[in-house]
Amino acid sequence: MATETTPAEADKTATKGGSVLVRSIVLVSVLSIFAFSAYYFTRPKDTPFTRAVAQIQQGKAAAAIPVLEAMVREHPDNPEIYPWLAQGYLAAQRYAEGRTALDTALRLKLPAKHLFPVVQSYAEFYMRRGDFDEAEKLYLSSNRIGQPKYFDAERAKMYLSWSDKDISQMNYRDGIHHLQLADSLSQGMEESLKATIPHKLASCYRRLAAICEVEENNDKEAIQLLEKSLSVSDEPLTRMALAAIYTRLGKTQKAIENYEAVSQEDPNNLEVRHHLIELLLEKKDFEKAQEALADLTDKERSVENFELLAELNLKIGNYAGAVRALEEATSLRATPELLRKLRDTLLSWHDLLISEKKLQEATSVKGHAERVSEQLALLAPDEEKESTGEGDKMWDPKGSPVAIVFARTWLEKGSLTPEGKIKIRNVTGQNISELSLTAVFYDNTSRRRSGKIELPVASEARPFPPGEEKWLYFSSPHTIRPDHQLAVIILWNGRFLREFPVVKRSR
Repeated sequence: MATETTPAEADKTATKGGSVLVRSIVLVSVLSIFAFSAYYFTRPKDTPFTRAVAQIQQGKAAAAIPVLEAMVREHPDNPEIYPWLAQGYLAAQRYAEGRTALDTALRLKLPAKHLFPVVQSYAEFYMRRGDFDEAEKLYLSSNRIGQPKYFDAERAKMYLSWSDKDISQMNYRDGIHHLQLADSLSQGMEESLKATIPHKLASCYRRLAAICEVEENNDKEAIQLLEKSLSVSDEPLTRMALAAIYTRLGKTQKAIENYEAVSQEDPNNLEVRHHLIELLLEKKDFEKAQEALADLTDKERSVENFELLAELNLKIGNYAGAVRALEEATSLRATPELLRKLRDTLLSWHDLLISEKKLQEATSVKGHAERVSEQLALLAPDEEKESTGEGDKMWDPKGSPVAIVFARTWLEKGSLTPEGKIKIRNVTGQNISELSLTAVFYDNTSRRRSGKIELPVASEARPFPPGEEKWLYFSSPHTIRPDHQLAVIILWNGRFLREFPVVKRSR
């Protein structure tokens, strides 16, 4: 049976609940009074100085300056006033008075954490004006307050910006000096910014080397500068420039080593592979050249590459490889000239097999040669009238032994390194065993050379047959400015052959 609550018990319960509520209200009130008292008695006092500081922070420097100036007159030895007075003067564009106030603060040796904001504001002001010398003096003065590392990261950024100005004005030696200073102070810099320093240093050394090579004809110093560039950042452009100089000086092995390093780092750099193959041929290292060229044909299927691969295979006695290469060439462009090369190679292979008493293989190769002869007869019925080129009859022995039949240079969108290619033809009517051309990059904006590279054409190891054509690939050894007006001049023995502009590609 349920028990009913009596009136007395109900009153007792209500009284107990009311007491708890009252105690809670009293406790909250006491805590609020305590918190207010703590704030009231511990808050910073509202003084003319604090009001002036607040005005500067709110962008009301004009109102704050007279108050701070009066305080300086009353308390000239109070160091806390001067940084804020300097900030006020800077905001009001009263720069000379502001710097005097800042120098006074530095002399009174206020702690670095109080000086840092105003020092940084003035340094940024000087840098915006391009007065990096004054910004540097300010940072050096700040170092004397006893905590030099406090400003190191910002000082490093200042040197980095200074180097950008040097580079834009082509003062590369100054740029190198400022980049080295930035690197020595870079411990506290953001990693992304710190990582740019080695690349900029390498670029400066590379550009300085180009000046030594092209304008001063000082290959020795150019090599030293390029080696320094590699020591700070091993980059393909540096190794390519170094290899080009070594090639010109006849130091083939060193050139090969640099081209091989680039080829391993960037397997898709076809230009480097072409240069590497040329040098291996000059060195008569036919096996290595054949390996490099076989790898190149996987990435760049061209008639010229397959023809050269066939020649190399013949030099090392690999007739099967030569036939495969010529078949690849004819599949790309079936010309009478290529078919004759394929037929003649098959016939030579047949004779070799006969001499080795491999009659079955010789019969198979002979049949292949006959099928190529049939294809040649269909393509060129009057084979005897085939000429090795109009240039054979027209060539002047005093003139260039080659004719440029095609030329194009371009600059890819977003790139600062022009590239180009030319096709040349042997117009002498005979083998050319020693020949190279020179590609000179000429900046029409500054009216000065912007670098040059040698283009090997023929050597004893790889003669240039009469009437044949050959592609030469090249790229600028140096980066160029975005606003350039660049042209490429092709020279033979210092004599002008042709000039053509660098075309900027928009996509």
